[in-house]
Amino acid sequence: MRVTYYGQACTLIEAGGKKILTDPWLTEGAYCGTWFHTHILADAGVTPKSVPKDIDYLFISHEHLDHMDAATLRHFPHDMPLLICKFVTPKFRQYFQGLGFTNIQENVSGEKLDLGNGVSATIFGTAEYTNDSAILVEHEGVRVFNETDCKLAYGDLKRIGEMGIDIGFYMFSGANWYPMLYDYAEDIKLDLIQRRRKALLRSLVQRVKLTKPRYAVPAAGPCTVLHSDLFYLNSEETGIFIDPVLAVQAMTDAKLSSEGLYMASTDVWDSVKGFESHAPASFRVPRAEYLREVSARLAPAILADRAAEPPAGSDLDNLLTKHFDQLAAMQTEAVRKRINAKLAFVISGPQGGEWTVDFTSPGPTYVRAGIAADWNYRIEVEDKLIYPFVSGEEPFFEDLLLSLRFKASRRPDEYNEPLYHFLYDPDPKKLHDWYATH
Repeated sequence: MRVTYYGQACTLIEAGGKKILTDPWLTEGAYCGTWFHTHILADAGVTPKSVPKDIDYLFISHEHLDHMDAATLRHFPHDMPLLICKFVTPKFRQYFQGLGFTNIQENVSGEKLDLGNGVSATIFGTAEYTNDSAILVEHEGVRVFNETDCKLAYGDLKRIGEMGIDIGFYMFSGANWYPMLYDYAEDIKLDLIQRRRKALLRSLVQRVKLTKPRYAVPAAGPCTVLHSDLFYLNSEETGIFIDPVLAVQAMTDAKLSSEGLYMASTDVWDSVKGFESHAPASFRVPRAEYLREVSARLAPAILADRAAEPPAGSDLDNLLTKHFDQLAAMQTEAVRKRINAKLAFVISGPQGGEWTVDFTSPGPTYVRAGIAADWNYRIEVEDKLIYPFVSGEEPFFEDLLLSLRFKASRRPDEYNEPLYHFLYDPDPKKLHDWYATH
């Protein structure tokens, strides 16, 4: 078994003459130009064109753009077998069909798949409302586990640990906007950030402890943010995107039976030869030093891309009102009561304005102009950023939030999980069924 690590959750697993590529995100600037890899892949010679094209299977864990990159997927034949988890709704599968893929294989969580030549794969679905999945590949007694961003149930983690894992790739850093983008006082925000970082590392240690791999690689979760406005998010003091070196240190400090292993893009783990270092030397200098150099080098291109973003259409008002009115009206009364919030949008730019989505309204309309005095949640964002999501051009609204190009407030300062689930996937049956049993 041989595993080449490219970055984030992208690995090339070779076993028994089969090649399985997981979560191929091989471009830069995901989520409205914000997300870059831990190290710039092109510096290691990695591009969508450089990855072997004789792949036997693609595995895509979920719809986030740092796992499901359309620009990378275009380089693969449309009839290539694409392995995904069978989720509650068909939205994930339909997205790939929209890209032209014709051989999409939806798999029930926990069922072992025979990939040929003695190679098998098992896909495990998340325990959460959000779509996500992990993969375990086996061949001749060697097992590779790629957790991606997936939060598995305790039973699945324990089951995987009982199998005997040789190498595992683990989420270790928050792909999230909390608490950095909220309007807390600076001292409170800094304290929340440190708590969040510690919690993320504790979770990593616990999951590695349960799955018991011989080698544990911190992989998915963090990003590099290079635009000058958001560069502070890379800091250990002001951001939750953790340096993988610190994740390895956390596993070492916990005295786990597993060995923490830092792998950078193009590094290889071989079941016979062990670890092989292939990444450029610059990928092993202190992260702060690397970021200063790469941010200066890429600044002109990043600013040019930002300037070239298409403007919002003049119909933003009508589209936003129609979009959220329809989605709120589709929900059952029980779900709207669980959300129980007034969501305010403050949109800047030539087509900007202010609107409130009122889930407490008796209907039949739920959106009105202006900000309700008793709003619970407020999102401030540019018109050109929200426009593709309310126009239907972009299907996953959470991509806007993961762009980190907005500001948020909430009153009271409490996490409203039903509201987040609505923004993530407003499918009315899925939401209703979830809250009927949770």
